[in-house]
Amino acid sequence: MRKGWAWAVFGAFAIHNIEEALTAPAFLADLPPGLPMPWPSPTAFQLATAAVTLIGFALTLFATRTNRTWPVTLLATVMLINVAVPHLPLALLNNGYAPGVATALLLNLPTDLLWLTKFRNPK
Repeated sequence: MRKGWAWAVFGAFAIHNIEEALTAPAFLADLPPGLPMPWPSPTAFQLATAAVTLIGFALTLFATRTNRTWPVTLLATVMLINVAVPHLPLALLNNGYAPGVATALLLNLPTDLLWLTKFRNPK
C-alpha cells in the first residue's frame, strides 16, 4: 500500500469537510424561507462534519497500520459519489457554488480517482 497516498486521500477529505463546515452556515442562511432543512442548525451540520472527519481519520489510520487498502478505497469511493451527488447538482442549481464544491472538484476528484486507479489493490 502507498501510505502517503492513503493520507492524501484523507487530507483531501478533511480539507473538503473544512470548506463545507466554514461555508455551509452562510449558504443555509441564504436559502429561501420555508424550504425543508436537512439539518436543525448550522452548528449541527458542523458537528456532524467533524464526526465524519474523525471516522475518515480512523479508517485511514487503520488502513495504514494494517496495510489494508479497503478502508481508503471505501473513503475514496464515497467521496467520488459525493462529488456527483450532491455537490455538482447543487452548485448548478445555485448558479455556481455550493458548500464544498471547490474542494470536491479540485482535490477529491483527482486524488480519489488516482487512488482508485493506482493503489486500491495491494501489490
